[in-house]
Amino acid sequence: MKVSGKGRGLLAVSAVSATAMLAVAAGGGASASTSADPAPTAAGEAGGSSIAAKERKGNYDARTPSARATYARAAKVVAKSAGAEKFRDSLGSQGVVDLDANTGTPAQVTKLNGFLTGPSAKKATQIALGYVKANPDVFKLSESDLGTLKLRKDYVDELGTHHISWVQVVDGIEVFGNGLKANVTKKGQLISLQGAPVAGLVSQAKARSAKAALSAAGARSAAAEDIGGKARTATAKTSGMTTKWANGDSAKQVWFHTASGLRKAWMTYTNAGGSLIYSHVIDAQTGGLLYRRDLVSEGNGDALVQDNYPGAAKGGTQRTENLIYNKWLPKKAKTLLEGTSVAAWADVNDDNQPNGNETVKVPGTATGSEYKLTSFQSSSFCSAAFVCSWDPAKPDSWKTNMNQDVTNGFYLASNFHDWLAKPPISFTSEAGNFETAGGDPVLLNALDGAATGENGGPDANHVNNANMSTPPDGTSPTMQMYLFHAPGASDEQDPFVPSSSSNDASILYHEYTHGLSNRLVVDATGNSTLNSIQAGSMGEAWSDFYAMDYLVAHGLEKDTTAPGEVLEGKYVSHGQLFRTQAMDCRVKSKAETCVGLDGTQGGYTYGDFPTIGGAPEVHSSGEVWAQALWDLRERFGRSYALSLITRAMELSTADPTMLDMRNAIVQADLVASGGKNADIIWTVFANRGMGWFAGVLDGGDSHPIEDFHKPPTGATTSITGTVTDKDSGTPVAGALVFVGGHASGYAGDYSAVTGADGKYTIDNVLPGTYGKFVVSGPGYELLGAPLQVKAGGTTANFAPRRNWAAASGGGTVAGFNGPDFSPQCGPDYAIDLSQGTGWGSTTGDDAGTPTNVMVPKHIDIKLPEAVKVTSFSVDPSNTCGDPGSSSTGQYRIETSADGTTWATAQEGTFTAANRGKYTELAPSGNAAGVQYVRFWMLSPQVPDFATNCPAGAFGGCTFTDMTEIQVFGTK
Repeated sequence: MKVSGKGRGLLAVSAVSATAMLAVAAGGGASASTSADPAPTAAGEAGGSSIAAKERKGNYDARTPSARATYARAAKVVAKSAGAEKFRDSLGSQGVVDLDANTGTPAQVTKLNGFLTGPSAKKATQIALGYVKANPDVFKLSESDLGTLKLRKDYVDELGTHHISWVQVVDGIEVFGNGLKANVTKKGQLISLQGAPVAGLVSQAKARSAKAALSAAGARSAAAEDIGGKARTATAKTSGMTTKWANGDSAKQVWFHTASGLRKAWMTYTNAGGSLIYSHVIDAQTGGLLYRRDLVSEGNGDALVQDNYPGAAKGGTQRTENLIYNKWLPKKAKTLLEGTSVAAWADVNDDNQPNGNETVKVPGTATGSEYKLTSFQSSSFCSAAFVCSWDPAKPDSWKTNMNQDVTNGFYLASNFHDWLAKPPISFTSEAGNFETAGGDPVLLNALDGAATGENGGPDANHVNNANMSTPPDGTSPTMQMYLFHAPGASDEQDPFVPSSSSNDASILYHEYTHGLSNRLVVDATGNSTLNSIQAGSMGEAWSDFYAMDYLVAHGLEKDTTAPGEVLEGKYVSHGQLFRTQAMDCRVKSKAETCVGLDGTQGGYTYGDFPTIGGAPEVHSSGEVWAQALWDLRERFGRSYALSLITRAMELSTADPTMLDMRNAIVQADLVASGGKNADIIWTVFANRGMGWFAGVLDGGDSHPIEDFHKPPTGATTSITGTVTDKDSGTPVAGALVFVGGHASGYAGDYSAVTGADGKYTIDNVLPGTYGKFVVSGPGYELLGAPLQVKAGGTTANFAPRRNWAAASGGGTVAGFNGPDFSPQCGPDYAIDLSQGTGWGSTTGDDAGTPTNVMVPKHIDIKLPEAVKVTSFSVDPSNTCGDPGSSSTGQYRIETSADGTTWATAQEGTFTAANRGKYTELAPSGNAAGVQYVRFWMLSPQVPDFATNCPAGAFGGCTFTDMTEIQVFGTK
């Protein structure tokens, strides 16, 4: 990948949110972005391969680099939103008004215990737009702005609810992401409005009327290079604002709105080979990165297929299924498995194309069904109960069952398509499912990468995994199904059955469900918003839940009243735990499969989120959500539970937390039953620690605070207080004060901004102890702690320390070496008070050439005054979408009075344990009269740096980063 002085190719920040600033108070740090499935964990980590799987880049959004808006932006919105506060109070104690900190318009307006409007016979679109027009102080949309709204979709779900979305269009160009969404019941009651539409759009577009300097092809190439790939040679065709290439790539002109205004840009979809399938937004004038999203979520006619897995007690024996009779293949199909919703082949070279030796003839002969599975005895795990389908020690042994493997994958995916389309799930073409008629069948790459390694087997990037990439409706998703058990690894090193994920229904159904969730939890323009650690964890949980619901509902897997029976991935893990616990583990259950890695007995609660797998990670952290969903299934039965869970996705706000999605499930019941089951739903979630007072800041918060209470009743009260400087005692003006967990963002419910006297008031608060009460002042450290709100009113005063390095308090970057990767991750982000952004640099030369010799990089910070330093506070984490090994390892901090003469004040080495949180460092000397601070990055956190670079699989061989440095002291 080339790196120029204009930018770091197109580097990006990860999905670490500003919540990590609360790490010290909340007990830990935020998680780095987890954009693709790593190898699943069973009894131990898979290993044995001589080459490690490569790290990959995470997500980035220039609109909200920390997955939500920064606290400073939110404070400005709150300070100007007196009308919104009054409006929110009018909705009652369970009203939600969440303002977007970039646009100042609502990201969400709704109620949990009622509808926004009464029944109406008007059209659903008229009801929604009428409400917007009736509340101009909140929505801020003029007649001109309303004229930019173009109806994109209005589909009706099985409950009769209209799900409506409008995109904003100016000069024939759509706005990316922002727009308007509405949900209206069949009786004409407005449930919610979402989308953060852009106000003043027409005038902003006029100021950006210059022709795009970058071509569609240039944007496509830039996007591919950003993710370490290369745009493939293919013919292109342009129609209107969109260019499409023969390999499926596309580039479309869009508007992109950030806090600094509107930008003309290109939205691209690129498949750069293998699993490098991403969506980008590239600035059309500068070529800079505005948005990156990893789309990969990491699992004649008579065919022999199995419904579960080879050897399973039920559904483990091959039987005949006619693929044409079931209308999965057209009647004249002969040579290719190109069906009505799935196109399948064996993509053994991982080029994502069906080459001649990779396609499978339609099964069935005049004498019988095809293709019989041949078993192998290639591991101690192979048995009649867990049939092995290849031998990792024998070159090309996967070829024996290639036809069977592809055909079985085609059958399972086609069957699951039909199942999801039926009530109560009702994932239909109108809702965005995958069908050839709609131009987006699932492209199923069975045996993906089976021939990419040495000796006719898979390499380390194509084993013990499966994934599904899901672009917006109308573009085909790609499902990549890998072999399990790494060649050259012993059973002790790799505890997986030598098998294929296309033969495991639980894994294939898991991957397919990523398509369901990514098509239902979307913004107004149809792009998935499952971006953060919380949303991503629910994505994995939904996939496990829907897969196992199917298998249990069809009697293929057991689920009695006893806990600990429902096991995802049982085949590849030979009956052992594939996740850390079974899905049906109730809180405090005693089953052997309901014990956490730390020995804790019983199912998970919300506070376990960061520790389930040892650290925050979407698969393990998601287990608490999967278990909560199974609780709903047990309480309501599968039909009603599935209806609520699916409808809640359609009602969800963008990039939801688990508390947001809990709210959406409450609302789904409000639509379905008039709220008759609200108490049961609250009981289920409160039992799992997701009660009314649970604390979470945003979707990127990996350390939520749990609570076990249902919503209180009775009168609301207020929180008042004063925020003052800890050292001087002077008032801190413009500080944002809010309760985490109520509304998705900071500029909405339960929030206020301090005045010139440092005082604040938050009204309409229900009494109780809230898990996260947060104070963030410009130029000050962030404070956060639980707060007890009493019925008669509560006074809560705070005294944060002045952070002399903070840009918002007068700190400036006086100098640095290495390349400047502004605006995505330049040196200024090291002092912006946000752990969602950071300073990214190269490990070696300024061109980003991978190396095993670090060229030390430094940043010089000028403080607004000379101070006596009492401590430094550093988050050395990876940023810019780089993987964890890019975090700073060895470091040195120097101080100076004049910016010329420097002396060491602290030095040491950070490890993975320091990522995602601040580490407080006391100066060892040279702390008096300091006006300049220099931070040195002396090495990345690449294990065994000298031998694992430059040819290794670690991103730290190329880039070294740090997230934030704070300087505390007195004048």
